[in-house]
Formats: sequence, C-alpha cells, structure tokens
Amino acid sequence: MKIKAFMLLLLVCAISISGCADSDNGDDTVPSSSEEEPMADDSMDESMDDEMDQMSEPDTEAIFLEITDADNYKEWSIWPGTGAMEDGTGVHGEYVTVYVSDNAVSAAEVGGEMLPYETMVVKEGFNEDEELTGIYLMYKIEDYDPENNDWFWAAYSPDGNVNAEGRVAGCINCHSDEQDADYVFFNA
Repeated sequence: MKIKAFMLLLLVCAISISGCADSDNGDDTVPSSSEEEPMADDSMDESMDDEMDQMSEPDTEAIFLEITDADNYKEWSIWPGTGAMEDGTGVHGEYVTVYVSDNAVSAAEVGGEMLPYETMVVKEGFNEDEELTGIYLMYKIEDYDPENNDWFWAAYSPDGNVNAEGRVAGCINCHSDEQDADYVFFNA
C-alpha cells in the first residue's frame, strides 16, 4: 500500500512538473482543471474503496439466505463427535445441533487447530420441547477481526431475523476461553 501511494505521488509530481514546463507561457494563472488531476483522484478513491471493502461488515441477511437456501446447512456434516439434539448449555438452548461447512470437517475431526478461512459453523438452538429457538453462526473471514481469529458472529431467529451480528462481545467473551482451539468448542 505504501509503495502504491509513493508511486502515485511520484506520478502526480512528474505530471505537475511536466505540466508547468509545458504551459510556461508567461501567464501566472493556475488552470482551473487538467486531465491528470481527476485520474490521480480516481486512483486514490479506488484504493480507499478497496480498503473500505476489506473493513466492511458482511451482509448478514444474505449469509442467512446462502446457508438456508443456496447451500442448505442442514446438508452439511454434523460436528464430528456430536449428534443431533445434543444437550445444550442453556446459552443457545436446552438442546443444540451443530453443523460445519465441508471445508472444515477434517480440521474439526482433529480438534484444537485453526479452521480454514470461509469456514462456517452453524448451531441450532432448541427449547425443552425441541422447538427451534435460534440459529447461530460463526463465519471465518480473512482479515475481518484478527484479534479474535477473524470470526464474524451472527444470531438469527428461526425465521432469519438478525438478532446480533459482527464482532459480538458476548460471543467473543464466551468463546475466548477456547482461543487456542480457534474460539471453537470442539465438543460442541
């Protein structure tokens, strides 16, 4: 990034010096516009847009549609070593079922290691009557939150309304006990 900015500055200086030498007609007025200036501004804007895209929040509603419609998480593997309707801790429900995206199954089977980027872990929470009460997502996005292993968190109602999203302090605080295991409770 610093090299690009330096090269851009060098280019702007060269154009400015060239422009001054070419337009030395004795008139000391500054031209109101030049073709080179917008190009430099556009390059800077594109660079800043790229940085903003990297920092922007994922579209939580689109992710829900992706994991429920396009890539139905219920067709993913259940977390290795667990089953459907396991006893929950109460935070996510009396019972839970945990699904993991295909790209992370082998890492989940080993346990205690970093899961690859683009991993999704979806936990369904159920009440004592085994009715779905919530859907919880951990989504590992490169450079999203390096301090917390780049996890994006989301909590949905059963019908997909977003209850919490992003760098959710409650999720991070609870899962931080498992920092060495990539913030994941490998026993569900």
